[in-house]
Amino acid sequence: MKIVHAYPPNIDEIRAVFELNDRVIFTYGQTLYVPSGATIDEPLMRHEETHAKQQGDDPAGWWSKYLTDANFRVGQELQAYRRQYKAYKRMVGSPMLRRQYLTELALVLSGKIYGEAISTRTAYKKIRQTSLA
Repeated sequence: MKIVHAYPPNIDEIRAVFELNDRVIFTYGQTLYVPSGATIDEPLMRHEETHAKQQGDDPAGWWSKYLTDANFRVGQELQAYRRQYKAYKRMVGSPMLRRQYLTELALVLSGKIYGEAISTRTAYKKIRQTSLA
């Protein structure tokens, strides 16, 4: 993926739906937009690669549905967070650190950034669900 330290082409549409913070990154097609210039670690890269694959040849269409359909958005994010958590588990052996990371992911997925469309408890269970192997 190409990494660009700027906002994606549809930032106005995103801002109309979500309250963004300075750390948010965006995938639009095969480009990862990192306005803050932050370093992207391997687990987060796996997350964003999942979105690139989901978007396929129609990132504009994907984003349109993502911004208007909370169920679609949660489903897409669950796939990405599961892949992110799986990558983290491969890197970190400590069960305590894994639980802490999973809790952090669940808090983000259930938070304002995604429209609070899922509870933290449900997010935790669903991210962990396919990552048990």
